[in-house]
Amino acid sequence: MKKLANQLGVGVNLARTEDLRAKLMAEISEYQRQQDALKLNGNYVNFTMIQTYKELIAARKEMLRRLPTTY
Repeated sequence: MKKLANQLGVGVNLARTEDLRAKLMAEISEYQRQQDALKLNGNYVNFTMIQTYKELIAARKEMLRRLPTTY
């Protein structure tokens, strides 16, 4: 019963968010790197993919913002 007190929804453990936080930050970094690589490609600029990366980055930043702070 105590285990359920630390969970919200289906399988979301609020007591330990460090792993999820690290994963989201790694994904943000990777998407930013890929977005920058697209911008540097001088011959052809794929605005659709740049916008997709912007949306992926924004979604992950929002998830990070909503994670509870752990100490």
